[in-house]
Order: sequence, then structure tokens, then C-alpha cells
Amino acid sequence: MKVNKFIKSKIERDYFFVTGKIKIDVDYFVQKIEEGINRRDNENFTTNLMCEMTSYKYFLHDETFHEMLLPFNQLVDDHNFNYDLPWQLDDAWGFKQSIGNYSKPHHHLPTAISGTIMLTKHPQTLYFPDIKQELKCEPGAFALFSPFLLHSNKRTKSHVPRYGLSFNYINNYRTGFNSGGPGNGNER
Repeated sequence: MKVNKFIKSKIERDYFFVTGKIKIDVDYFVQKIEEGINRRDNENFTTNLMCEMTSYKYFLHDETFHEMLLPFNQLVDDHNFNYDLPWQLDDAWGFKQSIGNYSKPHHHLPTAISGTIMLTKHPQTLYFPDIKQELKCEPGAFALFSPFLLHSNKRTKSHVPRYGLSFNYINNYRTGFNSGGPGNGNER
């Protein structure tokens, strides 16, 4: 093999990062997360989240979750975060970080759009080092972001657990239209 040129460099890249607050039924989701982390298909301590975690697909068919996501779906459409490509929800999970738990630096590629919602007040923050932003942990605090953005948090020193939800949208080339929820024949 003869290599004529090999370039490894950085380039500026468009991204989006939206934070805000949404009304959310904290008690419902905390209870569902507790149920999910005790199921056989949980992802406890097996992912970049070094904590208890439901399966990645746990909330995919949860009506309350889909109703809560409606404003996010509208935001994606209104601001063309997916560059006019069709999309659908692919992952929706919950997590519980207790004392000593943390999230390793990670991204959500190859998904198209990622989001997270905090359920409880907690001193731990979710940090995005590439853009020097953080999300404070308060009930309903959310971030919707480009999936290539690295994010993490440090080990929590609090004895009070931190609960949250995360989700990913993928490009849906098969159907050619956007789908934010179940019941439309788009489920995989």
C-alpha cells in the first residue's frame, strides 16, 4: 500500500445545544425507572453511565413519555435540527445515579438528535466540555443537543440519588416522514 496523503485534524462544525425546563411528572418517571432498573434487561453499570439504568428501549412505548416528548418533537421540526431528514425516536431510557456513580465522557453517535431531562434536584451537573456548557440537575431541566457532543459528570458525593431520562432520535430513511411516537406503524 502506498499512502499519498494522511490528514488528521479538527474542523469547525455546526452544532445545536438547547436547554430549558419542561413540566414533568417526576413521581411517575422515578417509579418507572425504579421498576426498569430491577428488570432482567436493565443496563446497570454496563454502559458509559456507571450507575443503575433501564434498558435503552424501556420508554419507547410509554404513552406518558411520548406525551412529554411532544414539545421536543415540535422543537426539532421548527428549528430543522435534522436538516429536513426524516427522523424517529429510537432510544428512551432512565437512570439513577447514587453516591459514587458517574458518567464517563461519551457521545451518542450514530444517532441524529439527543436529549436528556433531569428529574430531581441534585448538586451534580452534566458537563459538555467541547462547548463549555453544563446542565444543572433540577426537576424538568433539559438539554437537546447534537449527538457528537461529548458529555459526562463526576462521581456524585451526595447520598441523595439523581434520576433522569435520556433519548435519541435516528434518521428514518425507510418511511420518509417524521415520527415522534408509537402507533403510527413506524416501530422497529
